[in-house]
Amino acid sequence: MKKTALTTKKEFGDFQTPIELSHLMVNIINDNNIHPNVIIEPTCGIGNVLITAYNYFHPQKALGIEINKAYCKTVSEITNEDKNILIINDDIFVSFDTLKKEINDNNICLFIGNPPWVTNSELSAAKSHNLPKKANIKNLRGIEAITGKSNFDITEYIIIRLLEEFKMHKSIFAFLCKTSVARNLLKYCWKNNIHYNEASIFPIDSKKYFNAAVDACYLIIDSTKKKAINECKVFDSIEERNHKNTIGIYQNTMIVNMETFNSHNYLGKSNYNWRNGIKHDCSKVMEFDINNSSLINGYGEIVDIEDDLLYPLLKSSDVANGKIEIRKKVLVTQKQIGDDTGYIQSKYPKTWQYLNDHVNDFEKRKSSIYKNKPKFSIFSIGDYCFYPYKIAISALYKNINFKMIYPINEKPVMVDDTCNFVSCKNESEANVLFCLLTDERTRIFLESIIFWDTKRPITTEILNLIDLKKIANEMYLDKHYSVLIKYNKTIHRENLVQIGLF
Repeated sequence: MKKTALTTKKEFGDFQTPIELSHLMVNIINDNNIHPNVIIEPTCGIGNVLITAYNYFHPQKALGIEINKAYCKTVSEITNEDKNILIINDDIFVSFDTLKKEINDNNICLFIGNPPWVTNSELSAAKSHNLPKKANIKNLRGIEAITGKSNFDITEYIIIRLLEEFKMHKSIFAFLCKTSVARNLLKYCWKNNIHYNEASIFPIDSKKYFNAAVDACYLIIDSTKKKAINECKVFDSIEERNHKNTIGIYQNTMIVNMETFNSHNYLGKSNYNWRNGIKHDCSKVMEFDINNSSLINGYGEIVDIEDDLLYPLLKSSDVANGKIEIRKKVLVTQKQIGDDTGYIQSKYPKTWQYLNDHVNDFEKRKSSIYKNKPKFSIFSIGDYCFYPYKIAISALYKNINFKMIYPINEKPVMVDDTCNFVSCKNESEANVLFCLLTDERTRIFLESIIFWDTKRPITTEILNLIDLKKIANEMYLDKHYSVLIKYNKTIHRENLVQIGLF
């Protein structure tokens, strides 16, 4: 494939830092009374950040590494080959030994810049050679690799390498990156005992500076002194710099707002298990609009099948907007993961014919969770799906809005896989749980641990951290709640696998 300017830009995550933003970045370092005598930019591009930092601090040495020869030439021309500025045309992934030779223990070294905003999987898909050696830098399990958690930003890889290589030096790490990457880097420091003096996050307007629709920030980790700190100050913006909140960690859980969390700490383990809604990855075939009692699939076809395997369906938008109005139905082919779906052929012949008419849609499903499973398999399914009452919340929308869901025509209502829910066997049980979940204490606690800028901010992992027993005690509902959990059965092992996937 011949590379165009656009694919080359994509390959190198090429977002050159504007001069205005470069000055803001360096200004913050200067205002923090940090005066480096060595400045290094690992991917210096056309040199805006490196040159701005050099002009501010007048260090003994400035080093820029850049893989693009044309950019190296541009920087060299701007600096007029200043003997204190060294530009190396090389790949950052193999240049760490070169960097180490330029730094001694007495240097105060500023690592600064704007590494590529691109992931390893994006580069692999583009058949790029601009990749680090394959390594499981986060020590992920196999199942996490299947669900995409092994994908990482190249920025993350570069900065982790710098943190590891220079953690014993008097270093400052100051980089533009995605906000999610900044948090991953902080978690890496905390997990691996990489000590620092102070850490700060300054959000940036990526649309303004890069015309990119992504949550991004300026992360600074000041490691000139070594302290066992597990916190990071978050400011409102790189321009205003007003302190907004402090993120940290508590019992391996990342906290959005330590101040709020400390006053509303209900972190623990839920006695009820939150799960994801039904997953089929075949919405045009499996989901139906209801139009004058007729079923219309995603292809606009009127569908005539048996009613037994059809269930009322709520989508994430329905739950988030509070419109508990059934406008769809979903075809449920199994009661448990791995159930043989062959029974449909003899018991529900019209449904079997319909499914086989659209078998190509099922065969196109890419997720490995369907591999070697029975024909027309679904996922996130178990006995709990068929309990009559549910309390659900959207995983995608940026608000905390729990909704009670009642059965319709004696059938339990299903929710889609962008919803999270707990199920209850009777209405009184559901009412107590709903009362606890919609209490202001629960909302404040969740606000302290949910990062709203993530793609799926409300996860089962987060919801399963709510210790409702603590909240029940404060609401004087402890006796009622104790009766409920006494009879709350432990989930089956096969369902534990499903929960871990999302």
